Amino acid sequence: MLRLTINSIPELSKLLGFLGNEQRLCILRAIAKQEKYARELSEELGISRPLVNIYLKQFEKLGLVKGRSEVSEETPYFRRYYKSVPFELVVSLDEIQKLKEE
Repeated sequence: MLRLTINSIPELSKLLGFLGNEQRLCILRAIAKQEKYARELSEELGISRPLVNIYLKQFEKLGLVKGRSEVSEETPYFRRYYKSVPFELVVSLDEIQKLKEE
């Protein structure tokens, strides 16, 4: 399990803001047990495909989601499947006091 390491208050604030979005949390939940591609997520969750793609790239950059590309003989010929990476984020007053203010 990935344990997220946060070093500063701005870093924690940014991450909590990112995770504090209902659509993003729904995407994480949807790909927690089974990998899916953006179109599947878009249709399942009622979120536009471009927005789903943006969120998935952001999750991937943070290391919270892994993507895998696959070529198919059926349309769409190229699909990128995503799956959530199990992670833990501990936020406590003790942890907050240890953070740099930067």
